[in-house]
Amino acid sequence: MCNEYQLKLNRGAYDVTFRQVGIPFAWADAEPNRDLADPYRPTNRAPMIRPVDPAHPRAGLEGVERRWWLVPHFHRGPVSDWKSMCTNARIETVDTAPTFRETYRHRRALIPLTSFIEYDAPAGWKKGQPKRRWEVSWMSQGSTDQVRFFAGLWDVSRPSDMAEPLESFTFVTGPNGPDVAAIHDRQPVVLTLEQGLEWLDPDGPGKDGLVTDTPAGTYLVKESPRANIISRELRLAL
Repeated sequence: MCNEYQLKLNRGAYDVTFRQVGIPFAWADAEPNRDLADPYRPTNRAPMIRPVDPAHPRAGLEGVERRWWLVPHFHRGPVSDWKSMCTNARIETVDTAPTFRETYRHRRALIPLTSFIEYDAPAGWKKGQPKRRWEVSWMSQGSTDQVRFFAGLWDVSRPSDMAEPLESFTFVTGPNGPDVAAIHDRQPVVLTLEQGLEWLDPDGPGKDGLVTDTPAGTYLVKESPRANIISRELRLAL
């Protein structure tokens, strides 16, 4: 299960790629003042890109900042009462599970990333000890490949403890490929821009066009201990 990822580029470094393929694109809100070295974790607000008109995704896209950890439309209680871990959606049931089936049909999105993080337990690991942290990225194929995209889904709920509707997202995971097999038994769907546009197309292949068990050599996997992540305040002081 992927519950941490990185996006180490500012918006301007990747939103131009949509214009390069002739798709109108705009951000609906201001870019937050966020340190690019900080990883995204569940419940954080993170960038999400979605069609202005879901029926015609190539006609225009908008970027927004939304909550990572989907709260489905049918939830009416406080946000904290939604206990189901909906940071990921399983590819095997994304089109049938009650939490995701409507979003799969009508509300797909792209979640930009530069790497995702997985953890594993080293030999001799005991409960309470830290696990090893691995950063999974790819060899960029050019300027338009610096950022790739999780195959995302988003929904809007109306929790009882919030004055405004809550929009939130999740992304699809499935069986692992050989690059990730040593550290985890599943991995997220990661798409190039063109693959992402196919994912957004309601008349496209949908989940049948998604691949998670990628061939060897797809990803670069390196150990990236949490100790290497220092606070924004400390970075500014160095």
